[in-house]
Amino acid sequence: MKSIDTLVADVYATLEGKGMASPFSSIDLTESLQNVYAKANTIKERPPKTLYFSEVGDPCPRKLHYRVNSPQLAEGIDGNTRLKFFYGDVLETLVLSLAEAAGHTVTDRQGRASLELSNGWKISGRIDAVVDNVLVDVKSTTKYGEEKFKNALADDPFGYKMQLGGYAIALGHSTTGFLTIQKELGHLGWYPISVNEKEIISGATKATENVSKDLKDLPRLSPVPQSKTSKNKKLCTSCSYCPYKKECWPEMRTFFYSNGPEFLV
Repeated sequence: MKSIDTLVADVYATLEGKGMASPFSSIDLTESLQNVYAKANTIKERPPKTLYFSEVGDPCPRKLHYRVNSPQLAEGIDGNTRLKFFYGDVLETLVLSLAEAAGHTVTDRQGRASLELSNGWKISGRIDAVVDNVLVDVKSTTKYGEEKFKNALADDPFGYKMQLGGYAIALGHSTTGFLTIQKELGHLGWYPISVNEKEIISGATKATENVSKDLKDLPRLSPVPQSKTSKNKKLCTSCSYCPYKKECWPEMRTFFYSNGPEFLV
């Protein structure tokens, strides 16, 4: 029986033709792509008193307040951003299929998870998969982003640890981790995490409380220096990706550089 500890090596071996099967012999890529496209273009209607696991770990309480109470204020998602999300979903589908081709057991793809809080709220979501009885979240990342996983997500601007830990608690998994795909060089990585149930329940409960507060009582995240030598301030990583940044920072100015836009405040 395969073990999660050999997953990365086994997927590489399968791609190199050294595995149990031809890498694509059991993968219907056309059907997989259709499913990924449908997932990316599905608009979810939020049930009452419900948050999603992907939301509760976000460091900004204002973003979640906007999402629940004023979703219509969000910036539209442009074509290149949709393509970026679609690309991530395609890589997830491909790598999980390769894991199966490499002889690993992959179950519960997009399985539902739900956690009832004592205050009557529910946290809901869908996992990526369970591989060899281990709850796995697949993340496509950059070389820079992978360093965050190597450092146990001490810097976690999108709340990934809280999200995955919540899934683990909801489904009763004691072991869980991130399977990363570095997009530039095709490197795979496996990063197990520990789950602190008390911390996750407390964080989720606080998130539900923030949603019910007045927006003006929720602080904005602090801007960061534009560079080591500049006196200018720009939005932090979490705010830069937020679809409500124009609402939250009306004084913001956007500048386009070779490495992408920066939002000066």
